[in-house]
Amino acid sequence: MSKEVGGQVAKVILDVPGLGALDYRVPADMMVAAGDRVLVSLQRRKVIGIVSALQSIPDTQKRLSSVLAVLTETTPLREEWLALTRFAAQYYLRSWGEAAVPALPSFFRKVPGARRNAALEKIRTLTKHTPKEAVPRPVLNDEQARAVQAVIDAKGYSPFLLFGVTGSGKTEVYLNIIENVLSRDPDAQVLLMVPEINLTPQLEARVRERFPEEVVVSLHSEFSDTERARAWLAVHEGRSRILVGTRLSVFASFKKLALIIVDEEHDLSFKAGDGLRFSARDLSVWRAFKNKCSVVLGSATPSLETWLKAKKGDYAFLELKERAVAHASLPEIELVNLGTSHSSAAFRKETYEQMRATLEEKRQILVFINRRGYAPVLSCPSCGWVSSCPRCSTFTVFHKREKTLVCHHCGYSRQVPECCPSCGNVDILPKGTGTERIEEELSKLFPQHRILRIDRDSVRRKNDAQKAFESVHKGEVDILVGTQMIAKGHDFQNVGLVVILNADSQIVSPDARAKEHLFSTLMQVSGRAGRHGERGKVLIQTRYPTEPVFSALIDQNYPLFADTLLAQREANYCVPYVYQALLTAQAKTVTEALYFLKYAADIAWSMDTHDVRVFDPVPMTLVRLMDVERGQLLVEADSRVELNRFLVDWLARLQSPSSISWTIEIDPMDI
Repeated sequence: MSKEVGGQVAKVILDVPGLGALDYRVPADMMVAAGDRVLVSLQRRKVIGIVSALQSIPDTQKRLSSVLAVLTETTPLREEWLALTRFAAQYYLRSWGEAAVPALPSFFRKVPGARRNAALEKIRTLTKHTPKEAVPRPVLNDEQARAVQAVIDAKGYSPFLLFGVTGSGKTEVYLNIIENVLSRDPDAQVLLMVPEINLTPQLEARVRERFPEEVVVSLHSEFSDTERARAWLAVHEGRSRILVGTRLSVFASFKKLALIIVDEEHDLSFKAGDGLRFSARDLSVWRAFKNKCSVVLGSATPSLETWLKAKKGDYAFLELKERAVAHASLPEIELVNLGTSHSSAAFRKETYEQMRATLEEKRQILVFINRRGYAPVLSCPSCGWVSSCPRCSTFTVFHKREKTLVCHHCGYSRQVPECCPSCGNVDILPKGTGTERIEEELSKLFPQHRILRIDRDSVRRKNDAQKAFESVHKGEVDILVGTQMIAKGHDFQNVGLVVILNADSQIVSPDARAKEHLFSTLMQVSGRAGRHGERGKVLIQTRYPTEPVFSALIDQNYPLFADTLLAQREANYCVPYVYQALLTAQAKTVTEALYFLKYAADIAWSMDTHDVRVFDPVPMTLVRLMDVERGQLLVEADSRVELNRFLVDWLARLQSPSSISWTIEIDPMDI
């Protein structure tokens, strides 16, 4: 890229809310290009910014601050990356700098210090992984082969939905497509995104086995600053051609991006919950369009948004109906009716009997309950006291092993009291069931068997999760208990039985998307059974055996389930047939938050809203979080263009006191 010389103004974007590009004079002896990272002064501070453009100095701007330095450790960020971050900023209604600067690894947005060169040398050192022995390559079945051929035959921007049942070999399809793309162009690069951090090492290892001559890197939030900078730089410079990462990897800087794959595209983890609340899946589709390349969205339970686009023909539809391993069939799903029983036992007799039979066959059992801790709450039977968080409007969870009460929202922790803080009763009791309690009960039911619990409490340290899953794959575990961490992506060789507990909590949830998410979770975790050879079985303990979501699950008929939901959504004017934004306000009291939202709603109602609907403000489901109380205001429109146009005008009119902080979220997932 050619460099520009003095007599110019650099338009610099900074990570400051609501701030547009600022003008800085380019010294005559300094070479600067669009995409350069630069050191500039801002209100007596030195900060890192990105040059978005260069222009001649107007006569009216002779007294400008100068660019202090150009950070030349990297080549300038490319126009494609600048366009991506600019689009993200415009779509999610943030300043360009808020989208662009935080997308860089922290090393590359810190003001240089004394040890910068030594750290940079460490970052540039990329360990080449020694290839293992060649792994036999699975032979593609006809469905897989057709899917691969469809993608490699595509020209230019081509979005695909790869709809495959669990165990149908979607990963093998991905690998074959990647192989073709890399072989056609020596400069081509590939982005393979996964939803969960704990899935990245497993998939990365498989990719390395298939491509031993390539530099494969991964990128996720649990990496150290150095590790993240090392992977990012290798991709930016083209030294790595394959990036395996979580949602933040959608903002990686590629030299020549030629293919994007989003595995488990339906997963909520692809939506950021703070900062720039972006959808990595949606941005990946836009980025594929910008790069004129294919994007493959894979799932056994696609999001309704993606399913609708495939039905309308916006995405090409590829289907894998059969499991990839010969003689492997989909598991049998059976409901265990809990009826009106109030037994404290976690497992019904028929569940226990089938677990015992599975262990006698030397096959593994997976027990899924999406609730950490020993019990969700402690309570006093005498006075009704319950363990609650002083900072949030929720309960603190009882963790028996550490003898603590922990808020899973804000992290507040305290020791379990010796008696009821309200009445002094010493017999305070746990209510409900979590993974710790299930682990304890299983150790009593099956004392001779090896039981392992995997959740965020048991695998806190780096590489703990990877080691735990390796022990399962090696057959060193008989019964695996866990949360969402065990539900997705893992190719367990010997799981014969999956037991699902506490599914009913989603059945009665007020969340509009609850059943959609429940079906997806149940289908994913059910898919861990019977993946290799003998058929597996799934037992779901429930008090609602006639619930339609279970009927669809037993038939393993996602198309029928999705089409039924879409018909209901269309009839009721719900997503994905409408477009939404959510304004949330935080204050010391919910009254203050709602007062501001009512003021915002009054402004909106006074505007010419056309097809935009502004609802009444309401408290959030979790009103109090970390000593702050919150309310929300939903905005909805039939047209995305109309919604965006309205939001830009509306937000420009809002003025809030310093006691109020507010955020706008586009395409909210939880309302």
